[in-house]
Amino acid sequence: MNKLLLVIPLIALISGCSSSVPKCSAPEVIDTVKEIANEEMGVQLGSETAAVFTYAINSIRTTDEKDKTGAFECAAQLEIHANTNGNSTEIPITYTVEQTDNEEDFYVNVFGLR
Repeated sequence: MNKLLLVIPLIALISGCSSSVPKCSAPEVIDTVKEIANEEMGVQLGSETAAVFTYAINSIRTTDEKDKTGAFECAAQLEIHANTNGNSTEIPITYTVEQTDNEEDFYVNVFGLR
């Protein structure tokens, strides 16, 4: 499975509604990161094969906060669990969370889904 993960590209997604930037460990951010990982797995393997995987975000850390914008830079471990055989693997990822100019949505950009 590690070989496969080396070809998954970076992806960004707009999601959620909030009047302020959610923190790295906010449930809506974690859910968005998992959705991005699942979508990319579907692109690489097909949606039927991707359906056998579940994801967890572990060891979440805020690595920076931008004073001017309130944006966060985050690091974590993405755990990928294969439901068919019980195997799992973890890869390090980083992601950013920032608010859109309309202050109604937030933007999550995930790196490391190689």
